[in-house]
Amino acid sequence: VDLRVAPGERVALMGRNGAGKSTLLRLARGLTEPTRGEVERAGEVALLLQSPGDYLIHEHVEDEAGPDALRSAGLLGRERSDPRDLSGGERQRLALEVVLAGEPVAAVCLDEPTRGMDRGRKRDLAARLAALAEHGAAVIVATHDTEFAAAACARVVLMGEGTIVADGPAATVLAGGWHFSTEVARVLDGAALTPEGGARALARELVA
Repeated sequence: VDLRVAPGERVALMGRNGAGKSTLLRLARGLTEPTRGEVERAGEVALLLQSPGDYLIHEHVEDEAGPDALRSAGLLGRERSDPRDLSGGERQRLALEVVLAGEPVAAVCLDEPTRGMDRGRKRDLAARLAALAEHGAAVIVATHDTEFAAAACARVVLMGEGTIVADGPAATVLAGGWHFSTEVARVLDGAALTPEGGARALARELVA
């Protein structure tokens, strides 16, 4: 695999189970060593795996992260709650703030971060990742959620059996096949990926 992600770039890793997405994230963090080749990192890499509970070790939410982080996670008012009593999406958001605590990181890697999140929380997460990218962090998201990938990432890397089979703008990769495209793209034959983009495309058709 030959892959470079630049500072400030937001990339979605997509592919079927077993394609190598999670392994690539672990390589980026340094949890797994490559069998050949090398991994170059521009600095510290934060990694959020699929089990957010592994990152939450305290009795109360307020002991996991500070007020600003809890605000970013949408958990103000839940300071005295036990992290184990949070919903899956809430634990995911809190765990993200835990891995981001401390010094700024060069890259943020997330494995299936939208699990348990409704549409509104997915929008919040996309905005959080955009803010990280604006501050110079490379953002890499392994996901099966095509709608989230289209909304949150400008670039999509499609993997299959440990290799990269497609790499390009989200608008190109996600509109190029039935299995890895959004519902909007399938309905509009690739003219748009997101509901917002679909509305704009339909408005243009009506004006024309």
